[in-house]
Amino acid sequence: MIFPVNHVPITKKVIGFSFVLAVVFFGACKKGDTGPAGSANVLYSDWFIATPWAQTTVFSMKNFDYTKAAPGITQNVLDSGIVLTFGKLTGYNTSVWPVGQVGQLPINLTYTQGSIQTDTWSAFATLGNLRINFVNNVNTYSNISTAHSFRYIIVPGAVKTGRRVDLRSMSYDEVCDYLNIPR
Repeated sequence: MIFPVNHVPITKKVIGFSFVLAVVFFGACKKGDTGPAGSANVLYSDWFIATPWAQTTVFSMKNFDYTKAAPGITQNVLDSGIVLTFGKLTGYNTSVWPVGQVGQLPINLTYTQGSIQTDTWSAFATLGNLRINFVNNVNTYSNISTAHSFRYIIVPGAVKTGRRVDLRSMSYDEVCDYLNIPR
């Protein structure tokens, strides 16, 4: 088929129009706009101190656990959503954990205090609860500092992020910016 010079087939017009729309739509976003997920369906806690800790021994290792009621952790979240837990471990010497630093659990801290030690902080989501767990590889601790604080963010499976994003690989600030969550 031969087309006159000023005539463009309809499929090329649709593709061109779609491209222009995509450029206008994505170009209109700027830092500070509500992200694709926003915070409408995302739940988050305030920072909380984990106390009291329950101590158990598993395979000769002391485990310290704190369980926080988190009614937003539903079966749907467990099946298809994500629960992110962050910690401010300010009970450590600042050479081990700097002031103002926030990390996503699990956190493994290796340091020397007489011997090389590793502290492991983990979080486990269950229906309606979040459990924070602490283990030291040489059983040094008999109690846990109350200076440590934690926060969780729940992203239900129904929240579409618009593109494939791995929230677990993001820093705390990146997650808050992306989900439009106040720090």
